[in-house]
Amino acid sequence: MAKRFTDSDKWKKRWFRKLNNNEKVFWMYLLDQCDHAGIWEVDFELASYFCGKFFPHEIMNTFSKQFIEFDGGKRWFIKDFIEFQYGRLNEKNRAHLSAIQRLKKFNLLKYLDGAYKPLISPLQGAKDKDKDKDKVKDKEKRGKKEQLADINIDALITEFESVDVSGEFKKWQDWMLSKGKTYKNYNAAFKNWLRSDYVKTKEGNGIKKIKLICPEHHDITVHTERGTVKYCVKCRHLMKSESELALIKIQDNV
Repeated sequence: MAKRFTDSDKWKKRWFRKLNNNEKVFWMYLLDQCDHAGIWEVDFELASYFCGKFFPHEIMNTFSKQFIEFDGGKRWFIKDFIEFQYGRLNEKNRAHLSAIQRLKKFNLLKYLDGAYKPLISPLQGAKDKDKDKDKVKDKEKRGKKEQLADINIDALITEFESVDVSGEFKKWQDWMLSKGKTYKNYNAAFKNWLRSDYVKTKEGNGIKKIKLICPEHHDITVHTERGTVKYCVKCRHLMKSESELALIKIQDNV
């Protein structure tokens, strides 16, 4: 006796809940009576015997999104059957071969939307992998040079006004070369470098300054970035940095 997976969550799905009782029974009958490739030999007379009275044209309209009619209307292919029962079909899996052959016979593999992995010869597979590796290497080589050239130093000087951005950019590039570092996003990596604790300010004390602001805008002062807690003298609210207040504003608007 053949056994199959069943979707126990179908009772919670809106489209299934809207079906009348006979249509619900028909859908379950269809999933049980189609073959192992999700193909049903259309027989409304037999289906009505088990599912109760219904009109074929109404059934076809109701389930039009769930099947593909072919072979002059003599057969239906249930769209999601393969993916639900097998996952992704693979010709290396013996349990999948019979279903794949059946689908090939009726030219139905094109409807699987990525749920089929064709068999590739070992030689072709090795060639494709080598090509992919070469593409990645070329992309990385071009990407680093182009990304470094695209870093807007002038904009960063404005953003990090207490840091010698031009000098740090040269130091950062030397550091990357010495360590063999590569990044997906060089602009973001350099900004993180500028935020790091060991980057000295123009004053040379090694401690960057930030502006702490009262959330109620009663007072503004400047303190060290780390280890500083300041409360507004007027409202006693914990003072925050500009970036923290901007984040709070974004969250409030979500």
